[in-house]
Amino acid sequence: MVQLGEWLPFHWRELKQLQRRRLASLGLSDDVTDPTERESFAEVVQHALTLHGRPLLARMLRDGSPLLDTGLLDPDGLTAALHRLSSGTYRESGDAQLLQVINMHHAALAYL
Repeated sequence: MVQLGEWLPFHWRELKQLQRRRLASLGLSDDVTDPTERESFAEVVQHALTLHGRPLLARMLRDGSPLLDTGLLDPDGLTAALHRLSSGTYRESGDAQLLQVINMHHAALAYL
């Protein structure tokens, strides 16, 4: 399904046009299908990582993680990211991906 979405022309994917058109075809108003203010979870992600993510990442480094044990995750890179978050410096372009690291860590633990 993801690959199908990637094959679609960009103008169909841009600003979630297919989803917006589908909602419009179901009779939803312009407030829903084309809101004046675009949704963004950037602030939520930053808050989650800086408040809750830092202790989880620190625990991964302290107690270990299957991701670290198998070499899928660089401990030096994770340490650098943790220091950056701890210093109050947050980079949305790279740090938001730390949520995926946390999710993969918990998924790996659940299956072991």
